Amino acid sequence: MSIFSRSARPANARAGALPTDVVVAAFELLLGRPPVRDGEVAAAQRHLNLHELVDHLIRSDEFRARHEMMTQSPSSDVPATIAPARPAPIFLGDRVLCWTHRGQRIYLVPQDVDLTPRILLNGTWELQVEETMLRFVRPGDTVIDLGANIGYYTIILCVAVAPEGKVYAFEAHPDLVRLIKATMYINGLGHLVELHSCAVSDRPGMLSLALSPDHYGSGNIVPPGFIPTYDENYPNRLDVPAVTLDATLADRIPAVDLLHMDIEGSEPLALRGAQTLIERSPRIKIITEWSVGMMAARTDVGAYVSWLQGLGFRFWVIERETAALTPVAATDLLGLPHGDLLMSRTDLG
Repeated sequence: MSIFSRSARPANARAGALPTDVVVAAFELLLGRPPVRDGEVAAAQRHLNLHELVDHLIRSDEFRARHEMMTQSPSSDVPATIAPARPAPIFLGDRVLCWTHRGQRIYLVPQDVDLTPRILLNGTWELQVEETMLRFVRPGDTVIDLGANIGYYTIILCVAVAPEGKVYAFEAHPDLVRLIKATMYINGLGHLVELHSCAVSDRPGMLSLALSPDHYGSGNIVPPGFIPTYDENYPNRLDVPAVTLDATLADRIPAVDLLHMDIEGSEPLALRGAQTLIERSPRIKIITEWSVGMMAARTDVGAYVSWLQGLGFRFWVIERETAALTPVAATDLLGLPHGDLLMSRTDLG
């Protein structure tokens, strides 16, 4: 019986609870990988039958990217129904060359214990954010990526806005900026990105970047107030220049279509320094990490929420397991756990 048959679900499997082995088989057949992201099996088992799950998978951006890669670069000795495996990572001393699940090349930090292991193993990082980006970004768009880190999202955004769009990426850690430049070059995307080696805040100047030697995804601007164990967790310091988005971009771009932020609690400061751009970008979508604790160490989060409301924004939680967008009232934002948020002044459509 075909896996695509509506009646393929075993008779003893209750609705909404597909057997795990069936879910794994569907993922491996259609996406070329087992379900590895947190909660993928549970989310898949909520589909009423196998046909519904298959329909969901073949509509995904991951399936489309895999299909395009297979059809554009067919291998004479690999059946068309089987995706080529990702090439083995290559250790290059100060960096590791790896391939993402979309077939794009990316340089990683060897000693990092956060992004590097996940991307090496699965080729992915926070798929819920990736899927939300791709839901809204279009060819020709103008996009800002704050906290670009190693450039995982920057690559995705460059491909999405090609051939006429532009990505403005900002990263404060100079070692990571060097990796992003190399990644853009090796993927042939340099013409689509403008890379800035600096922090982004509500005023220009010099700021102190706190770093952990093993967690390259957690670099953050030192908060003004004392936080217990902060110096122990982030023992290294680096002075970096800071800019505002308005001063850097407002006289060069008319509007922004999508803005992504993951800058470890400094997101409110970065947005306040972009008010001119935001006000003249009525259709802007903002995808941001949302951590009340980290933001509260740097600003009044309640005042930040009120300011966003005054600009006309509404809010949606990006669900970690499914990338579904769940509306959330502004009054509930201060009680949200650490996660990701979508902000928009227009209907999602």
